Amino acid sequence: MLAKVCVVLPTSNHLHRQMLEGVVDYAKGCGPWQLFLVTDDDGGLGLRQARAWGATGVIAIGRKDAWAREIFRWKVPAVLFNCALRNQPPRTVYLQRDQERVGQTAAEYFLDRNYTSFAFIGSTEHEDWNEARLDGFRRRLAQENRKVRIGRFADGIPAMRRFLLSLPNGTALFAAHDRVAQRILGLCLELGITVPERLAVLGVADDRIVCEAMTPPLSSISLDGVNTGRLAAQLLDELLHGEKVDRVLKLDYPRVVTRQSTDTNVIGDIVISRTLAKITADLSHPVKLKELAAELGYSTRTLEMKAQQVFGCTLREKVNRIRLNEAVRMLSNTSLPIQEVAERCGFCGASHLGLKMKKAFGYAPSVFRH
Repeated sequence: MLAKVCVVLPTSNHLHRQMLEGVVDYAKGCGPWQLFLVTDDDGGLGLRQARAWGATGVIAIGRKDAWAREIFRWKVPAVLFNCALRNQPPRTVYLQRDQERVGQTAAEYFLDRNYTSFAFIGSTEHEDWNEARLDGFRRRLAQENRKVRIGRFADGIPAMRRFLLSLPNGTALFAAHDRVAQRILGLCLELGITVPERLAVLGVADDRIVCEAMTPPLSSISLDGVNTGRLAAQLLDELLHGEKVDRVLKLDYPRVVTRQSTDTNVIGDIVISRTLAKITADLSHPVKLKELAAELGYSTRTLEMKAQQVFGCTLREKVNRIRLNEAVRMLSNTSLPIQEVAERCGFCGASHLGLKMKKAFGYAPSVFRH
């Protein structure tokens, strides 16, 4: 049976464009789907036209209550993103972004790179997602007894200049969105604050063209819009076939795409710094601590003790984490076969890498490849 699916995703937003790409990709594979696209920011007229067209299913952003209420009146299967309405009709699924997890991801990324000073700058308004990302960032750092300095552009540009100049050298700064990070990098250029040497900056959304156009290119947390769109389409397909689906699902697979704005490690101990430099120069080779220690002129025990002091874990554990992070970067940003990624990062093969990733992240390598 032909499914007539209305898709409401304003394409002025980079993430929405990615989600639309995922929906279209799924529709091509599962078919037959006929799509009615509503891509402008004022979707009211498009929704009325879609109803007259005879839509049998809907995938939509639920950020406007009026849009959601209109869709509810159709009494057709629907998948809504970030819907704030509490009443949920039958055959409707709410997909919600785990915004706190986005903040936790930023904190873990900076902790893994050995930062000890942290800051957050939010958008000009107090949006729910902005506050949730701050909460996740702050709570994860609190577990390590770290505090967060907080600034907001709502305080005005002079206040933001003072805030940035007040941050200690080597501060890791999490911006609530790439738009915020863009303004931060502009002020850093104006004030002579070097990035990433003095201030490392991380954004959210990972619009590749925008991030790479910044000076320096911006590291950003990708929210994986394409996979989100595919998931929404799959859920709607299940609803259209009368299958039982969870009514509320949280989206939780953020990952960091590293560019120049955070491309540094802050390690105060010269011995450990030299040790990691040797190891990371070629991750494909196994670490032989005894030989490495002799080459650097230290005992194995010295290296292990210093690693425990600096990282709070053994040197092998730290190197394993570096290998996994590099594997994620290569899977996300290259088309290299998984077997080759595994070998370049020092794993025995694709199955070995898969076991390690599943244990560390809860996901198989193929998820990061998508």
